[in-house]
Amino acid sequence: MAIKKKTASAKKNDAKNKYKKVTRKFLEDLARSIYNPSTRKFLRLCNGTLQNGPDPTDEDRPMHCGLGELYFAMTGRQPREDHASESRVVELAFELSPLNGANEISKKKAIAAIDALEIRDYLKVDLIDLIENDFEDSDVEQDFRDAIDAIQVENDNVVRRINECGDEFCTYDDYRKRAMAVALQLREAAKLLPV
Repeated sequence: MAIKKKTASAKKNDAKNKYKKVTRKFLEDLARSIYNPSTRKFLRLCNGTLQNGPDPTDEDRPMHCGLGELYFAMTGRQPREDHASESRVVELAFELSPLNGANEISKKKAIAAIDALEIRDYLKVDLIDLIENDFEDSDVEQDFRDAIDAIQVENDNVVRRINECGDEFCTYDDYRKRAMAVALQLREAAKLLPV
């Protein structure tokens, strides 16, 4: 019996299957781990880049910006290990969300519904052509991408608002504000996903 070698795309699919699905609960749990409003515990986030270094007060914990924490939560890997860019993190979050492919499913359902109608065939063909040619990404998909992308904006804006503290000079309150802003943005993205 011959052993089949996996192709590059099969290996990539295996790796993707190990990633966590980005659901509403996943994003809410991540937001709570970054800033928990009940306990007021928070995670110190770095000042706006995906490259991680040690946390200034806990050398065992790598430090990321908000998108880096999201990447680590999705993949279990450090952003630096995979040379992940901010845009790659946003796209991966979408790919792992229930929104990925939802547009195609809606398109197929619409075509099936048109096929089931008792109307003249030429009308069916025209309607199906309209759907196939004009079906674009939904506003929700774009809103989700924008909400994830805004995590880095919120992380960086807090840094600017607190006078460009470098990680070694940030105060307890600086880190808390940064964590609150990033967690809030994660919660906004979570609201766009189905329950």
